[in-house]
Amino acid sequence: MLTKNARCVLAVLTGCTLLASAAACGKAEAERGFVPRGAVQSSPEAGEQAPEAATPSPPATGTAEGADAGPEIEIDWPEGLDSNREALFKAFTDDYIAQWRAIASHGEDLSYTEGVVDEAKRSAVKWVHSYVDQKMSAKGVIKLYALRVLAEVGKGVHVAACLDQSGLRMTDWRGRPLADQPDWLKPPKSTFLYSAALRHEDDGRWIVVLYRFAEYPHEYAKECAR
Repeated sequence: MLTKNARCVLAVLTGCTLLASAAACGKAEAERGFVPRGAVQSSPEAGEQAPEAATPSPPATGTAEGADAGPEIEIDWPEGLDSNREALFKAFTDDYIAQWRAIASHGEDLSYTEGVVDEAKRSAVKWVHSYVDQKMSAKGVIKLYALRVLAEVGKGVHVAACLDQSGLRMTDWRGRPLADQPDWLKPPKSTFLYSAALRHEDDGRWIVVLYRFAEYPHEYAKECAR
């Protein structure tokens, strides 16, 4: 996903620090350890009611502006999501797809800037332009799976997912694969943990305020391998 310059902008995941821009750090599910294939729903606190069972969400995919315009993102949705979790995860995945759509449009599609603020917006713009300025794009398949909430306090939520980019290939703007493919597209570096802090706005929207990545050989990245 990331060119070398863009990756340097984003620090490795560091617990509650990620939520600092969304809300003050409080109880964190991250303390329980990261289990990619585990349940995404946190256990209810004493006195709280567990959410009613929901119909499992079907598998879904997202593409970056057409079959030949960019990579296909295959999303493995968790089962049993309630409406709140579904909206949260959709905001997280839609943001990721929108950035690839911006790259596929050669930077003309700016919709990816609408759901991000502060450091996240600066990071997203820099990452998109790391491709656009070099007239690069990508094609192939990115697998996004093990969606889960790592921490939640107030209006701030830390969401994470595993990304497998081993099926991705860098191309020029005409869709021709580059002769020299980066080593981060090869296992085990092609799989890593992608996470973001999101804030719930009064109008009901989820907006992204910060991104973080845990890359190989970080333990979280290793646990994403399957």
